[in-house]
Amino acid sequence: MTTTSVERRTALLGLLGKRVVQIPVVLLVVSILTFWLLQVVPGNPGRNALGQYATAAQVTAWNHDNGVDGSLVTQYLHWIGGFFVGDWGQSLVYSTPVRELVLERLGNSLLLGLYAFVIMVPVAIALGSAQAYREGKRSDRAITVGLLSLSAIPEFVVGVVLLLVFAVWLRVVPVQSAAGASGDFFDRLRVMTLPAVVLALGYLAVLTRMVRSGTSEAITSQFHRTAVIKGLSSATIVRRHVIRNALVPTLSVLGIYLGTLLGGSVIVETLFSYPGLGALMVTAADRKDVLLLESGVMITGAVSLLALLFTDICFVLMDPRIRFNARETN
Repeated sequence: MTTTSVERRTALLGLLGKRVVQIPVVLLVVSILTFWLLQVVPGNPGRNALGQYATAAQVTAWNHDNGVDGSLVTQYLHWIGGFFVGDWGQSLVYSTPVRELVLERLGNSLLLGLYAFVIMVPVAIALGSAQAYREGKRSDRAITVGLLSLSAIPEFVVGVVLLLVFAVWLRVVPVQSAAGASGDFFDRLRVMTLPAVVLALGYLAVLTRMVRSGTSEAITSQFHRTAVIKGLSSATIVRRHVIRNALVPTLSVLGIYLGTLLGGSVIVETLFSYPGLGALMVTAADRKDVLLLESGVMITGAVSLLALLFTDICFVLMDPRIRFNARETN
């Protein structure tokens, strides 16, 4: 086994060991904060579920059956225990099991996010690399100004303009993307194109700047000069060295992007009537569906932490400097 392989395995094991300890602790803190914050929201769960015409006895019975009439500690243990065994309760708004509803919407949001990421990454790498190779020139400044101007436009404005052009005038996509949850694969991609583009545009400027920085660092580094002196072709240098350095900052955005996407794409999902997790959580908050909101927050936190773990693993595999730092630390 080579030294590089040993370093890589050591760094991965050290990273996984830390994350195995950190992730449950973070989820525990998230669950406590979520539960406590929702407890201070005014309103009686039984009254919210049964309506204003329910009798006091019916409300009391409902609260007892659903474990919300005890102390806060008892209620928390009842909820978190049920969550970890897959019993997430019944949605007050949709009258369906919370687990099925959240997982279905989670799948829709992940698919939309993946589509947006596939659109965003190649464009960001192309623009960022072009800026790095032409740093300080007019094209570099033009791309920077254009992307920053685009990122300053609110998502709903971009979405409305795209809807008017492609859905109303050209009629190449439907106005609503609710059909994105059904149909064959290519139909789903077609109806998700506009919301995916809007999501991608929101992060394109940040990712392009990070790719530009990574590429600029790569082409001014010692190994790049050595590769040029050795007579390697420009295509080989870009493929072996520059692209890898351009992908590293892309990974750093992935974890943050995924967490923000699951809970923060409310405007896009609402505008395009897309059945995602963000819109579901807003509905749950508006209708005081506590169980649905608690489960949505927990799943968002868990997926975000797993995405960050995946990002860290990719960092270790792609960037030798991280393996070196891990070795020095250990």
